[in-house]
Formats: sequence, C-alpha cells, structure tokens
Amino acid sequence: MLGVPAAQIIEPAFDAMQFDSESLWQELKSQDWVGAPVLVVSGEGGRDWLAQQLQHSGAQVHRVAAYRRGPPLWTLAQRALAEQALVLPKRHLWFFSSSEAIVHLTTRYPPPAWDESLALATHPTIAQAASEAGFMRVYTSRPTPDAVVSCIQSVAN
Repeated sequence: MLGVPAAQIIEPAFDAMQFDSESLWQELKSQDWVGAPVLVVSGEGGRDWLAQQLQHSGAQVHRVAAYRRGPPLWTLAQRALAEQALVLPKRHLWFFSSSEAIVHLTTRYPPPAWDESLALATHPTIAQAASEAGFMRVYTSRPTPDAVVSCIQSVAN
C-alpha cells in the first residue's frame, strides 16, 4: 500500500466484527511499545482510546489532527432527497458510519421525524445512536462493502 510492504501493515483481522480502535488494538497489543515513537493521525476532537492504550504500553505517542468533522453543507437536491425520505420513510434506508452524522441529521430534522425510518449502521455504537434518535428499525452491518451490500439487499427483500 503506497510502497509499504504488506508484511509491515497491521490492521484489524479480516474477520473482525468491527474495524475500530479496539479491533486494531487486538493486533497491536502483543508488540513491544516501550519507547517506540508512534504517530496517531485522527480527526480533531476524535476519540483518544488507541493513543491511551499505546501510552499505557510505553509508547511515545504524538498526535496529529488531520481533519475536522462538522455539519454537512446540503445542496438543494440533497435536502429534497432527505425530505422525500421523510415523506416515504419505508422506501429509504439511511446509511450511517458515524454517530456524529446522526446528530447533524437530527439537528436539521428533529424527532419525531424518524419514527418510521430505517437505518443501517456499521458499528453497535452508531446503531445505538440511531435507535436513540428514534429510527423505527436499525440494522447493523460489518463495515465492509460486501457486508453492507448484503445487508441492504436483505432489507430490500
């Protein structure tokens, strides 16, 4: 990947249920981190859990915020589609890979707008946020393209 030998890339196991910090840590924790310099690249204000695990294991952790999340700037077409989904909620499936996206969406369209809507989430925490926001039914999928497509197909049937 971009010139890095595959043998040097550590990532969550292929069959991991989630591709989150906890899954990555399962692959990293057996390494000797004492004194090792580690650069953690994340979003501004992002979760610090992995960096903390590395620090507790002796790593010299440096952090860089590479991006900032914020509310989306919706086009007229996107607003029209969202409003169509509110009018015909069972004909649309909202796909979430971030709890923050749910917060931004429900700020724009507060409950009970979602009480008949369907959502697909790629993590249990995101699914919980969708449920708490009032989505009628929330499906959870592993965050791989095949798993997401399979889930969408099962919802459609």
